[in-house]
Amino acid sequence: MDLLRNIKRYLILYWIFVKNCVISQMEYRINFYISCLIQLAFMGIKVTYVIVLYNAGVAINGVTPDQMMIFIGTYSALSGVFVSLFLINFSSLSHQIRTGELDMLIVKPVSLQFMATLRRIDLGFALVSVTTGGAMIIIGWMRAGIAVNFINVAVFIGFTIWGIFLTYSVFLIPNIFAFWIISTRGLSQVVNQMWDFNNMPMIIYTNIIRTIGLFVIPIFVITNFGAMFILDMMNPWLILWGILAPIVFFFISRSFWNFAVKRYCSASS
Repeated sequence: MDLLRNIKRYLILYWIFVKNCVISQMEYRINFYISCLIQLAFMGIKVTYVIVLYNAGVAINGVTPDQMMIFIGTYSALSGVFVSLFLINFSSLSHQIRTGELDMLIVKPVSLQFMATLRRIDLGFALVSVTTGGAMIIIGWMRAGIAVNFINVAVFIGFTIWGIFLTYSVFLIPNIFAFWIISTRGLSQVVNQMWDFNNMPMIIYTNIIRTIGLFVIPIFVITNFGAMFILDMMNPWLILWGILAPIVFFFISRSFWNFAVKRYCSASS
């Protein structure tokens, strides 16, 4: 019962974060519209990839252009979620530590990690990317002739949501180094650049890149597994890893966060 109450409490708190961020963004609507336009331009670039694939009309390692659209659409949708929910929080972590803003969050009667890494939301990026990416997924799904049944839809959505959970853990880890160094921008940029490997299905890469992208920095698990399942490209071991990876990396990120906070010295000390 305590667990359920805590979950309900944090869900309510997160909803308050969302409402406050929306209210704040609507006070400066031009900025919101600009964010939408920037993301729309970004999505336009992704659409050109699909156009090139269709013009070429060839399969890459057995993946047809219609199937490729599902991968690109999933990547595009989750890219907006990544930027809107996580990146803007992670990139400000070093600033919070350096300026002492984190000191004010420590005294709050809620999880410091929750407050420091989830309280900012920019819906402008997510709104455009999820809508456009979702349309690409549906079009690719229909054109590829994939069965629309409960199992395919449920597992695809499940892996996608589970991938969002994994995204939080994987990309939080390098930013935790902000507790020891002045800025994690360089380290974060290297890791963030790996996100773009998701732009194409992992089967087009070499075995070494696949191994790194599956087990070391499991970015392929984030966006590939849903599409791979409905395309019958997964074996039982990959399905099992797709279920376990978010749990494993959340435990790693949570443990690393606790380790860092215990050694944190106030900016005013």
